[in-house]
Amino acid sequence: MSISGAQGKSLVLKYENNEIIFNLSNEEEGLLDTVSMDLETSALFVTLLNHGVVSAEEINRKFKKEGIKLQKIQDVGTCFANESRVSIAILPADEKRTASILIGIHKEDEHSSIIIKPKRAAYLSISITKMLINTME
Repeated sequence: MSISGAQGKSLVLKYENNEIIFNLSNEEEGLLDTVSMDLETSALFVTLLNHGVVSAEEINRKFKKEGIKLQKIQDVGTCFANESRVSIAILPADEKRTASILIGIHKEDEHSSIIIKPKRAAYLSISITKMLINTME
């Protein structure tokens, strides 16, 4: 399963050895980063991602109806995956774009990220949830 984001990046999900694996790649450079999460961390990631989606949609609604702008990046939370951290934040909405979800991967001194729209983030969340449910059966 693959989710495409801004700047030509994509996030590919797979399930192996009781872990959810994210492969972040770029059209130009190929594979940028890989993160593996155990099932419990994946469930936490889904919870944080869902919160981010709901918050981003609320920001978009307030901007469209009332003109209220979010000036700063809003942090949603961080999961500690195997040998890395995965953070979720909301990028602000303005006249040019809607609020988006930033998923950042942090390994010591290396950082990579993907920016996706709330609807794609919701789809990512459902996809991970489906993988988690399939492991329980």
